[in-house]
Amino acid sequence: MKKINIFILINSVFALLFSIINICFAADVSCLAFLLCAAYSAVIVFFTVFQFAKNKEYKKLFLCRKLLQYEAFVFLIAFIIRRAGLKGTSYGFDVLSVLCWLAVFITSNVLSYWFDFKRFKKHTGIDIPVVKNESVAKMFATGKTRSGAKVTPLSYLKWFCFEVVDWADALLQAVFLVLLFQIFFFQFYKIPSESMVPEYMINDRVAVSKITSGPKFPLTDVGFPCMKDYKRGDIVVFRNPHYTIDRQSEVKSVVSQLVYMFTFTFVNTNVDEQGKLKADPLVKRITGVPGEQLMMQDGVLYSRTKDSKDFKPVTEDATWAVYNQNTEPEGVKRMIQEFPISTEIFSQFEAFEAYRNSVNLSKLEVECKNIAQEFAKLASKDGSEKPLSKEELYSIKLNNVSLNELYIDEMWNEYRNGSAELSMKFLSELFSSEYKVQFFNAFMTDWTKNYEDYYRDGYIGGNLYEESSFKFNIIYKYYIGSMILETYKNVLNDVPTHDWKSKENVQQFEANLHLLYYYLFFMDLRNMPAFPEDKCIDNGKDRIYEPQYIPENCFFMMGDNRFNSLDMRHSETAKIRPLSKYDDASLTYSSHINPQYVPKKLILGTTGIRFWPISRPERASKTSK
Repeated sequence: MKKINIFILINSVFALLFSIINICFAADVSCLAFLLCAAYSAVIVFFTVFQFAKNKEYKKLFLCRKLLQYEAFVFLIAFIIRRAGLKGTSYGFDVLSVLCWLAVFITSNVLSYWFDFKRFKKHTGIDIPVVKNESVAKMFATGKTRSGAKVTPLSYLKWFCFEVVDWADALLQAVFLVLLFQIFFFQFYKIPSESMVPEYMINDRVAVSKITSGPKFPLTDVGFPCMKDYKRGDIVVFRNPHYTIDRQSEVKSVVSQLVYMFTFTFVNTNVDEQGKLKADPLVKRITGVPGEQLMMQDGVLYSRTKDSKDFKPVTEDATWAVYNQNTEPEGVKRMIQEFPISTEIFSQFEAFEAYRNSVNLSKLEVECKNIAQEFAKLASKDGSEKPLSKEELYSIKLNNVSLNELYIDEMWNEYRNGSAELSMKFLSELFSSEYKVQFFNAFMTDWTKNYEDYYRDGYIGGNLYEESSFKFNIIYKYYIGSMILETYKNVLNDVPTHDWKSKENVQQFEANLHLLYYYLFFMDLRNMPAFPEDKCIDNGKDRIYEPQYIPENCFFMMGDNRFNSLDMRHSETAKIRPLSKYDDASLTYSSHINPQYVPKKLILGTTGIRFWPISRPERASKTSK
């Protein structure tokens, strides 16, 4: 009994100390932490120290045990409340709080273990009547309670209330234990999207190991050290850096987790400012590691390091990345909900990429100049144009489009049934403009004046991505220019639209434009500029480009389903950006490209086994080995 009393005393001292260090005078929610701790500590001390240990009222064993079972959980809630205020807490304060909480947690669990009726009798020799509910079957059969009293409606009501409280007690303790287990050891994660298809499907359940990833106490940096050496190919669960991650957002995240647990997964309050459920945390695969600069072109991930300036394909990535899900085994395909593109379209994409990579810019330069010259000849009957400076010419807007803001969607009609048409408003304003020749000539040929000056390391812009984007921009402009020329020819000759659009060459132009317009939607899902971006140093004579690399303790993540994954390649907010920054009159488009790396501290854990469903057909990359 002496040993039990010592632990009761230690528990009470640390409970009171924990309450004292949570004293807060701020006029916000954090001041409630002390009130909660102090009230619960007072109850604990009164019953365990004065009633049980001092006055030896051992019949209160059951009550004391229940109070001790909830003590650590109540203090954990107070711990969170104290850090939910406006000012927060220091690291040293957090360390002291954690140590006190751990002392309370350990002593309360030891006492709860000893306060079991059978163990208490074994250790002390004191026999305490077991607190348990009546047997409703026996009451109904005999008409008497366990004590021999006659059964009344109140007896059944007492039995029912006892059962409800007992079940509620069991459920609440289970929730708290699961919460602690999820914070520090393992968390069961439900896959919310198809970003990892075919590795994981929607609603797959996976176990996420946290213990080696350095789990921390809620809203603090205090916890276990990270013992995991992450490498390329690891599938990890991490906080979504697309959202603001500050103390206030962390408070909301922790509260939403508590609500989610206490409502048994029925209520999820983890929403953004628009009330939409946050895509947080995320599950993706590590595809870039510290010390690398990455680039992705035509679905191939490239990497280079300080030791090798040349980009080389990351061969392992090809075994994970999936673009055409139609090639997966039938058993896998039946589980996929969305196929972004068909095999036919994907083949057309690959054919276009091969054509773009092989295109000769010198020949394309000649063709673009010929188109511009032919347009100028047709427009010469409208009289000569007053020469404009580059600044004046680039300030002209046609259907909200200027030469340095050639937004594709403003030049384009909504297409239907696979047909592609340039905006008639844009064409009308171009054909009626008094500066149409200069505008069209600049659109078609300004890129030819100095593109050779941009060659670095054998590529325009210094790498394969920049050169491919430049070529894509010029090819796109070539087909747009060809269609503008054909349209202008037939407008001048009053040829009915149906007649000239049925010509084979026009239909081919439209088919090519349609493919390019469609490819543009998927381009940023199949390509990514060099990341981190090169640092440009202008020393007055020339420009020097220094490669930048992913910093230490940071990683780059992507989903396996590259056409259907919101990952670290993109941001949720789209921006208008040029197809190529090496053409002053480049076409522009709406882009989500905004690569970023993820600090190690945001990684919550690594996925282990998929425990549901138990079995599944293997993905194509595994069956092909």
